[in-house]
Amino acid sequence: MKKRLTLIFTLTSLVWLAASGCSNKNIDTAKVRAAFPAISGDAKNILEQALKDIDQSNYVAAVRPLKVLALQVKMDKDQRLILADTIAKAAAKAGPQK
Repeated sequence: MKKRLTLIFTLTSLVWLAASGCSNKNIDTAKVRAAFPAISGDAKNILEQALKDIDQSNYVAAVRPLKVLALQVKMDKDQRLILADTIAKAAAKAGPQK
């Protein structure tokens, strides 16, 4: 439980850090796909659906699956940063859509 809470806190912190420091609000879905080459199964389906939603400018629908993915997949530091940045950018764009 502590690990999950720490992970959630870390990802939330990274999201806010990325959101506050990002001047480029475009989401590069190809970069996200390239960062997760070994992902498979349900996690791959979740990632692809979220990125498809981003490509279709449906940012509200993309945020939750990306957050679920952050909890389900074991990632290295670079992958965590890319995913946190993607979540932050999608959440920022989803705000006006709600």
